[in-house]
Amino acid sequence: MAAKPKKPPKAESMTRRKEVRKEDQVRIRLTEEQKVILTEAATKAGLGVSSWLLSIGLREARKLNDKGP
Repeated sequence: MAAKPKKPPKAESMTRRKEVRKEDQVRIRLTEEQKVILTEAATKAGLGVSSWLLSIGLREARKLNDKGP
């Protein structure tokens, strides 16, 4: 039986996260109703609104830029 791969220690995980730290922001204006709709969809996907919008935005941008998934 194959052994499970070990998880990296927390300190190593923290270092890795800092390497891909996200600094830029995009702010959008929306109505309360629009925010509720987006929040519900993100929650159903098991993500926060920011992560959900980023994943969808990048996927659609790649399609438009013809770069694939």
